[in-house]
Amino acid sequence: MNPRISMIGTGTWGKILVQKFHQLGGLHLVYGHQNRETLESLNLHFTEDIDALIEESDAVVVATPSETHAEFGHRILAAKKALFLEKPIALSSAEAKDLAALADASDCVFMVGHTLCYSTGFQQLNQLPGHPVSADAKFLKTSTEEKHLNAYWNFGVHMVALGVALDIPPDQLALEASDQAPINQRTFALQTRTDDGKTHSLLWDFLAPENQEDMLMVECQHFLDCLKRQQPPRTDGWQGVRTIQILESIHPEQRK
Repeated sequence: MNPRISMIGTGTWGKILVQKFHQLGGLHLVYGHQNRETLESLNLHFTEDIDALIEESDAVVVATPSETHAEFGHRILAAKKALFLEKPIALSSAEAKDLAALADASDCVFMVGHTLCYSTGFQQLNQLPGHPVSADAKFLKTSTEEKHLNAYWNFGVHMVALGVALDIPPDQLALEASDQAPINQRTFALQTRTDDGKTHSLLWDFLAPENQEDMLMVECQHFLDCLKRQQPPRTDGWQGVRTIQILESIHPEQRK
């Protein structure tokens, strides 16, 4: 039997996640008031009762405002349900640790939405020979509608998560993030070194036309695969913890 997956949050990003999971086999229940008219064409079952949604589901996908992630995550994991939680996992490493520990105690699949870790870029960077030495990441946008989190916590978090997945030494990850930049840029430059002292490098441009892909669909499918196999995701709760710890060291302030 396929797991009953439900969704909390139908805003700009939540709407896209609803569509992806619908394509992958449907959703059990959906809670959210935004974009409802757009999503009704999918014949989804909406509910106003979050507690009932959690109780009736095997897994819940959360794409709500960041300040609610810790609260919703705790409610879902405490109910011993699997969780896909959008980035950032929480707004402090203490909250993130609580969620990761609760997932372990509840023996639940817990995945954080670090989309770039499911890209071809991750695969190519991860195949560089040797061990990671340093990385230079840039996530620059010309504008954004985000009114709460600053660019580091809203966008830079993706690059930090990628650095964690690639095992970059935290003090060797340089990050620049902006939502008011003169250009759009999304690059990750990695340098590795083999035991014989040779260095290797690769710069991956996520915006290059030849690198466009539906990495979100890959990410959603990964969550489904982890549910079926009951295995930890690539971006589990503890990967989310390490990401927040590095973000706190790079840019302690979350707000604009």
